[in-house]
Amino acid sequence: MSEPAHLPMREVVRRVGALPGVRPHRFTPLLLPMWAVDVVATVREAQSYEVFDRYLTRALAEAGLSGVAELAAFFGVEPSLVDRTARFLESLGHLRRSPSGLTLTELGHRSMTDGRRYRLSPARRLTLHFDGVVGDPVPYAHVLHAVWLPAPALTLPDGTVFTPVSGPLGGGLPADAVGWLLSRADAADFTGPAVPVEVAASEPRPVWLPVYLVECEDEPLVFGWAVDGPDPYLLRVYRGCARESGTDVTQCGDHHGP
Repeated sequence: MSEPAHLPMREVVRRVGALPGVRPHRFTPLLLPMWAVDVVATVREAQSYEVFDRYLTRALAEAGLSGVAELAAFFGVEPSLVDRTARFLESLGHLRRSPSGLTLTELGHRSMTDGRRYRLSPARRLTLHFDGVVGDPVPYAHVLHAVWLPAPALTLPDGTVFTPVSGPLGGGLPADAVGWLLSRADAADFTGPAVPVEVAASEPRPVWLPVYLVECEDEPLVFGWAVDGPDPYLLRVYRGCARESGTDVTQCGDHHGP
């Protein structure tokens, strides 16, 4: 494979040279093994509340009010405004109507608690990413900005050859990886603003992430595409790969001096 799919070595050398007190010994281009899972999902997306949407939601949750007329009297507005806003929130799945009045749904309660008006959208196609060591989800900044390769091969136009780190993918992605991600309160940190709440997932497929390992006098550094400087997340993944494979991955691949 030969394409401008990643940072050139010279750019990483420049970035390392700009770091105070860092004395690099060797640069090693590597491919970290990862997992990708394609899903069709119902996603929850956050929007800003309109002013009266928020007031009506809070009144239903906190003031013990449920009738259109009593809500209108509480706010000092025409019942038609309450009814129109209630119909809109009902269309979003935030409230339901019954003979006894209006009540918030679970989605409506969550929106009020988080201060964001959530909307559910079905049949959204997404790809979720997990590391190839323990199957933890990949932070969204890396999902969005990293280079993801379908095969463990990459040669840049300047001749730099990336070598895959062997071993970690052999155990497969944990069967509960997707479900565990969706259950996390911080799921948006890994999925982005469209958070899946229900998914139909395909089989995991291996993908590879190009990085540069920089051996230094002190701690090693790892550089990727998503972060301008040394990337602590990629360093953790690299160390996990080295531990899982039982080898010193710095001894493989092309090595380049500073």
